[in-house]
Amino acid sequence: MTEQPAVNRLKKVIESEGFQQLTQRLDELLGNPVWWCCQNRDSPIVLIHSHDKRDCGLLSDDPKIREEWHQAVGEAMKESEEDQVGLMTVSPPGHVQVVVPVLCGSDLQGFVGISHLPVYEQRRLPPLLSLMVEHLRQIAERVRSEEDLDGVRRLWNEVVSTLDLGSLLERILEEILAVMDSSKGALFLTDPDKRLAPRKSIGLETPSESSAELPLASAPYENKMKTWDHPARPLSEGDPLRDVFLNMVGQDLGKMEVWGVPLMHVGHLYGLVLCLRKKDRKLSNHLQTSLETLALGSSIAIRNALEFESMRQKSVALSTVHSVYRLMSSTRVASDLLHRMANLTLQVLNAKKCSIMLADQNGRLHPCVALGLQKGEIGTQSLDPGEGIPGLVADEGVSLRVQKPRDDPRFSLDPPDYYLSESYLSVPLFEEDVVGVITVSERMGSPNHFTVGDREVLNTLAEQAVIALMNIQYFEKQERIALKTMGTFENLFETGDPDKEGRSQKLASLMSGIAESIRIDEHTRQNFQMAAFLHSLGTLGTGVGENGEPLSASEESTKRVAMGIRMARRMDLPDNVIPIIRDQLEHFDGSGGPRGLRGDEIPLGARLLSLAEAYLGHIHPLNGSPGITMEEALARLDEDSGNRFDPNLVEAIKAYVRKEPEAED
Repeated sequence: MTEQPAVNRLKKVIESEGFQQLTQRLDELLGNPVWWCCQNRDSPIVLIHSHDKRDCGLLSDDPKIREEWHQAVGEAMKESEEDQVGLMTVSPPGHVQVVVPVLCGSDLQGFVGISHLPVYEQRRLPPLLSLMVEHLRQIAERVRSEEDLDGVRRLWNEVVSTLDLGSLLERILEEILAVMDSSKGALFLTDPDKRLAPRKSIGLETPSESSAELPLASAPYENKMKTWDHPARPLSEGDPLRDVFLNMVGQDLGKMEVWGVPLMHVGHLYGLVLCLRKKDRKLSNHLQTSLETLALGSSIAIRNALEFESMRQKSVALSTVHSVYRLMSSTRVASDLLHRMANLTLQVLNAKKCSIMLADQNGRLHPCVALGLQKGEIGTQSLDPGEGIPGLVADEGVSLRVQKPRDDPRFSLDPPDYYLSESYLSVPLFEEDVVGVITVSERMGSPNHFTVGDREVLNTLAEQAVIALMNIQYFEKQERIALKTMGTFENLFETGDPDKEGRSQKLASLMSGIAESIRIDEHTRQNFQMAAFLHSLGTLGTGVGENGEPLSASEESTKRVAMGIRMARRMDLPDNVIPIIRDQLEHFDGSGGPRGLRGDEIPLGARLLSLAEAYLGHIHPLNGSPGITMEEALARLDEDSGNRFDPNLVEAIKAYVRKEPEAED
């Protein structure tokens, strides 16, 4: 229900059945006079009924008579508006007329005039004037009541069913301001922390979105407003909420006062509408009824929207858990996981900035991920316990929602570059103790501050992040144990064989070094090292068949691969290790086997294992023959570049061994 301009309400009054009955009765009594109306002294006169009285000053062809008529009417309107009474005045030429204000409560909607009355009628006009004022007031208030009821019906039909809280609050504020005949107001919502905070405003210099979170508990207002015997009342001077609203208004009250409309249902205060309204204006009975119904419907609508928002946030939290599980299955690299989780956090919470900091043994926080942050901003540099928002979260082990931290006494002494955003949400990462902190800032959309629901979602994400990190640490520990175990086995089997002594370690180191030079992550490099050890273990005792006959080179290679795969499965190594061993005999041009893969179809680890083994075979042959120089070995690899070996890896091994001469030892 948008606010009805007075001219529209005046038009509805004139068109109403009650006004038509009034004109009919007075026409009979006063001999069919001229009827007219206007909204105010500056608006044009609108003719209602002329009864063909062409000699009336309003209809006269003589400009002088018309001017005299308008002057008389204007003076009467001014006095009638000030005193809110009907007046009798002259109606040139030679007649009298009455000017009656159309009031709705105490608000002027316009004027109705009856002109061209005989002079002798002025004796019985005075008692009619007061009756007309009250009759027109009743008609106007009935019209207003119908407007309000229509608005309530629209609210129930169109608004109560909406689940978008932002749109709902805006519509509720519009409807209530219309009933209160106010153009300035704000809607304060009770948040889950039982505090009143501005969420929507209309006509104010300081919009609700720019106002800080309020440390005003809702409980005192809830208890006080339960005792109200009217759906709206003025707030008294000194009321903290009234003072906050006046700061938002940004002007002197003058002849206005602050009214409050509580939005309550079964004793719970969901919100409160504050608005400006003229002093000494009372709410008529029908307005109170409309407002009471409107406030009740609004309260129920807010409750439904909040419940839906809570369900949505729980759904987001559940989907976040699912998303984290997907991240865990897609990577076992801690740094990669944290970056992906930071991006997921920004997406879920609709924020621009995110930092993840991990604690060292002394509790000092160090940045691991900083998305959207500028240099020097909080989250980009190490922090001591208790320093800044993340440091305080880590020190106390509790989450924080902070609005305008530069105005917060807890952080007022921090460097000014720390806080370049208005809103922050920070939660601890718990294992047994705090192991880190995740912080988001600069929430987009409405509201522009982080909610309690946002905090619950981030807490859920933080819990899953810790689980993911613990799993990664467990896998990394198992892989280190596996690598150490394989190295121990290798040393035992190599003892007494000078050709094989230390060969698996050389192969593993060479593969890891080349992989690092082309920026392969640590987890993948560990998989390469495991494959190198298994490759070397697979060469032990594979030179003869079951009948004791020597195997051909092809048979020996096949048996070595099968043994390596078998050992990987028995040791429950990562799935990515087996393809490296299985496909090490494939050639880049597709001429290898057993599957005839080519190019990128061959796993990177398998391509690298084949190349590194060939290089070591040239440098340190297993048959006891002397090896060749590094450059000679690289030249031979060049000969097979593009057919047996990946050309890019050939270039990588050349660059690596030339830069790291010890790689050939």
